[in-house]
This record gives sequence, C-alpha cells and structure tokens, in this order.
Amino acid sequence: MRLPIPQHITVISPHLDDAVFSCGCLLAESRDALVITVFAGVPDPEIATPAWDRATGFSSGYQAVLTRRYEDAESMRRLGAKGSWLNFWDGQYGRGYQTTDLVPALKTILERRGGTVLMPMGLSHPDHLLTSNACLAVREAFLLAQPYEEDGATDRPMNWFVYEEAIYRQLPGLVLTRLAAWRQAGLKMSAVQFPTSSAKKKAHAVGAYRSQLPLFGASKRADIGSPERYWRLDAE
Repeated sequence: MRLPIPQHITVISPHLDDAVFSCGCLLAESRDALVITVFAGVPDPEIATPAWDRATGFSSGYQAVLTRRYEDAESMRRLGAKGSWLNFWDGQYGRGYQTTDLVPALKTILERRGGTVLMPMGLSHPDHLLTSNACLAVREAFLLAQPYEEDGATDRPMNWFVYEEAIYRQLPGLVLTRLAAWRQAGLKMSAVQFPTSSAKKKAHAVGAYRSQLPLFGASKRADIGSPERYWRLDAE
C-alpha cells in the first residue's frame, strides 16, 4: 500500500541513531518531525566503560553519550527535525528496565504531541525489544481510552506505524519471526510505502554519527542506505 507522507510524525528511537538510520528519508520529508530517543540518558562517570564505547575511542560511557547527543542534535539539524531525549540508560551501562518503566514517559509525550507515530519493530537488541513493547503498551492504552476509526487518515494520534530497524533487519529470519509473533497475538499488519526521495539528505544526516560509523562493516552501511521499510498497525 502506498501512502502520502505524513506531515506530523513522531518517531520513537531506541538509541541515538536508530531513527535516522531507519527513517531518515521520511524524517527529511515531513514538515513537522520529532524523534524521541528512549535510551539517551547520561550514565554516571564512575561506571566501567563498556567494550563498545572503548572500541569507539571513549574513556567512559559518560563521555560517549554526551558526544552521541551532540551528534544526534547535529543529525536532527541536517534533517530539519526536532529531537527529544529521555533519560533511560542504554542497556550496556547496566541499569535494567521493565516495559512499565518506559510507558509513562512515552504516553505523556504522545498524548501532548498527537499525529502519526512510528515505532521500532524490536529486532535483536534488548533495548529495541523493550522500546517496541513499551510502544505497544502505550498504543493499547490509547485504544482503550478512545475509539479507533479505520478511515485511512495519516495524521491522528491513533495511527501507528512500525519501522524495520536498519542493520538488524538484514539478519536472517528476524523480521518474519517478529511479524509472526505479532499476528499470533492478534495484531493486524500491512506493509506500506511512502514516496520518499531524500536519500542524499539522509546520508548527510547519517554522517553526523561519526563516532560509531567506522565500526560498521560494509553490509551494515549498505543496509542503512537501502530503502526504508514500514508496516501499518491496524486495530481489530
């Protein structure tokens, strides 16, 4: 199904790069785009530096996240989008969360924000799965609070889409397994396309995340540049 580009969108991003890697073209072409990054909290300077941060040249997680926030802000500027950072720590910093921990913060923002919501499919990474499940819980709360009309509109609070996370979507079987689980749970899914044509602008925005890009191999970089893939979540 081919849909017009929603002009008022909110993309829920697990980390400081996922939304741009996965939805950069759509973000570039929406007139009013907001990215909410869930695991953007700055960890304490005293905690041990995880392996990924060491590999990217940082001496602490504290330093790494502050740098990545700066990169994210620059990426948003290049896209003409707005960014909002929640204070949950990335899983590598050792502070565990439950779905219910994330729901109130997301629900508050989305109630105020309205418009079309794009959530991650929840592929591979535990933080991605947690973010995806929290989004589903927020969506369910909205559905219980007000009726959902299936009229094809693309700019209202209860219109939800799922994006396949770049890099992870290329792993064999992950997308199909996730879709099968959702369908078994009673969720109706339909693949959709948006007529985007901003690959160069997206690539420029991706380039802002320069602290991590050197660690990505050719296949991961190629997947970031491949066409974005979306699914519409419809109510029963």
